[in-house]
Amino acid sequence: MDYYLLLLRIVHILGGAFWAGSAFMLVQFVAPAVRLAGPEGAKFMQRLVLGTRFVLVTAATAGLTVLTGLLLYWRASGGLNTDWMSTGTGVMFTIGGLAGIIALFAGSAIGANSRKLANLGASLQGPPSPEQATEISGLQNRLSNLGAVTAILLLVTLIVMAIAQNVFF
Repeated sequence: MDYYLLLLRIVHILGGAFWAGSAFMLVQFVAPAVRLAGPEGAKFMQRLVLGTRFVLVTAATAGLTVLTGLLLYWRASGGLNTDWMSTGTGVMFTIGGLAGIIALFAGSAIGANSRKLANLGASLQGPPSPEQATEISGLQNRLSNLGAVTAILLLVTLIVMAIAQNVFF
């Protein structure tokens, strides 16, 4: 039995499930509820981002998921053998891997913008000035867009990796 391969697959699959599940939950449920809650929702997000390890754990899990994915890809492809990479399975894993890597970068931007927004909100001593309100709105829009892009990329990743071993050219 190949324990190294088993460990890589377990870490990759569980990490991907946590990462994608977190992204879908935030985009589909948490973010809309936060918007509806107004100032109280903003306080919740400040606590989530600044008062817990959620951002750190999610970022570390995403990074570990991509790292194990790269190791699995290297192994499955025989060291980036183009013959394997041009098979149905190879193409699907390539698409899924690229989508996952792009999602990692988008997620990194989400983390940075979330911290910036949370710190800005925490520094307010009352209602925001017009400049602060503009900055807050811009950060919220950027986070919303990045969240949607990340969720879509992770959905693509999940779908193509789920079917990869059953695609034949």
